[in-house]
Amino acid sequence: MIRQHIRATLYQEKESTKVEIAQSTGISFPTISKTIDEMQDAGEVLLVGLGISSGGRRPSTYKLSPTYMTGLAVCLEKDFSSYLVLDYEGEIIRREILPGVLQVGPELLTEQIGTFLALYPNLRVLTLGVPGAVNNGCTFHIPGYERFKNFNFKAFYEERFSLRVQVENDMNATVIGYYDHVGNDDSLSLVYLYLGKNGPGAGIIVNGHVIRGRTFFSGEVSYVPLSGNQNFVQLLDDAFATQDINESRLRLVEAISRLVVAFTATINPHSVIFCNSELTHNDLVQIRHKSASFVPEENLPDLIVSDWQQDYFHGLHQMTVRNMLVVN
Repeated sequence: MIRQHIRATLYQEKESTKVEIAQSTGISFPTISKTIDEMQDAGEVLLVGLGISSGGRRPSTYKLSPTYMTGLAVCLEKDFSSYLVLDYEGEIIRREILPGVLQVGPELLTEQIGTFLALYPNLRVLTLGVPGAVNNGCTFHIPGYERFKNFNFKAFYEERFSLRVQVENDMNATVIGYYDHVGNDDSLSLVYLYLGKNGPGAGIIVNGHVIRGRTFFSGEVSYVPLSGNQNFVQLLDDAFATQDINESRLRLVEAISRLVVAFTATINPHSVIFCNSELTHNDLVQIRHKSASFVPEENLPDLIVSDWQQDYFHGLHQMTVRNMLVVN
């Protein structure tokens, strides 16, 4: 735990002296000094210079050694697999897009991960984002990709490659990324809604915590009943199947407005975030107006558009860094 506190401080501050780390962590200076020396001997931290003196000898300044460890973040989409390799300071040192594996199966994914292990022998952490519901590293609900249904990514790759593995639903990773961008305020409640290529999904944060639910099924908004005997995805299908463009957009706004109201009346979020490639600011004006016909407008969340891919990758990036900082 002492090392984890030191790592977190050095990651946050980039460079720090032993005194600064002791003050930041609340751990005694002798303990910090001894642990830093041990980490320096192991090649985990580097002596990078001298800090500002408050009178007397200038203190030594330390940073994480970027080459000590690497992490691999993987986004699995229908048509491609996107890979980010991060150094120990969290900097991206390689980006690569490889063929999609979801319709092929675990064998191709294993082969792709193996190529990165061969290139980066100090790879210790693997983060996977998947378009499905995940329970402790196993995808139990991943519509359209039966080869990965009930596949335990975590157990398989931890045993196969001796990596520290985490697996996250794509929308949970996305809302984590957005939440980090806006400052990790633990009073915030957010819903990130994506209509997507694999059907709609939502990532939900309530008071700073990702909500996964009793069976890790939270965010599967396709099943929310919204009108008569139709659920959200059926309303979307009707909207997209309508030939008249204006009518199609009205139906889309109607469906999303009803879902916004459902979230408003249940978790009352501060914001609902949408993908900027799916909805425009004008759409949001219409959604807000329609939602206000169901619930008093002062209770409605802010409606925001954001870059889904950027938020998703940032979420995977942050998850990978956090996992590197706790490796034993």
